[in-house]
Amino acid sequence: MWPRFGLALASTLVLGCGAPTEIEDVSYDSRYGDSTKLDLYLPDESGPQPAIMLIHGGAWRWGDKRHFDNAARRFARSGYVAASINYRLVPGGEFPNAPRDTACALAFLQQNADEYGIDPKRIAVMGYSAGGHLASLLGVAYDTPSLAPDCGWGRPERPAAVIPGAGAHDLRERADAEWIQDFMGGTLGQLPEEYEQASPIAQIDAGEPPYLLVSGGGDWIGAPEQSRWMRDALRAAGNEADELGLAGGGHLLQPGADPGELELEVLTETPEAWLVIADFLARQIGEP
Repeated sequence: MWPRFGLALASTLVLGCGAPTEIEDVSYDSRYGDSTKLDLYLPDESGPQPAIMLIHGGAWRWGDKRHFDNAARRFARSGYVAASINYRLVPGGEFPNAPRDTACALAFLQQNADEYGIDPKRIAVMGYSAGGHLASLLGVAYDTPSLAPDCGWGRPERPAAVIPGAGAHDLRERADAEWIQDFMGGTLGQLPEEYEQASPIAQIDAGEPPYLLVSGGGDWIGAPEQSRWMRDALRAAGNEADELGLAGGGHLLQPGADPGELELEVLTETPEAWLVIADFLARQIGEP
């Protein structure tokens, strides 16, 4: 049975409240132009609010912060501050550059929390596909020296919660994929230490933030077994981790209401996922 406050927040996430205030193209690292800008979605509520930093997908080589528009507005209508970020893409974003950008963005939000009405201790990180990998890596490696950002904001503090959707958690197991080799800048045989550093499952220690991993049983791109591996490894180290596995869910195509119907939608924005995410956020970073 779900906690009562979780159900209440779930209904708010589904229905929403007032239209958010949107601030576009805020630079968190001026050195890389549009590649290191974020969009902010501010709720009507005043005072320090919990926040969600959103990391888009696209195989580390495509995509844009606008891909999370709908989710960001939905979170903001529910009282959260939402920040959807860009990061450097391949070829400029090869490992470790993209992970360093996400760490810089988190540090920016934490250090500028007062300006945007954010509670810096209650910032969750959520991503999808390549963004799911980056969110997962940020959760366990935010304090790893080799991945520390060299931007002016320095190293971030630990995120309060992590929601990776359809992400890769062990790049060594998918090292034959062309897009992974492009992101890593070479093969596993050439860069074994880098592949280990880029694999969230290899960076787990005790004291990690709580994780909610979202996977689809029909997702051949995101390899749903990797979410289970990550969940089990986090738990084995004494951390809190749950997995929402959506039977029949694909990477971009989801079962519709009628038999045989398919809808173009990412796993984390399905009705089932929204309810579980709402409960997870209410428990981990609190209601707005």
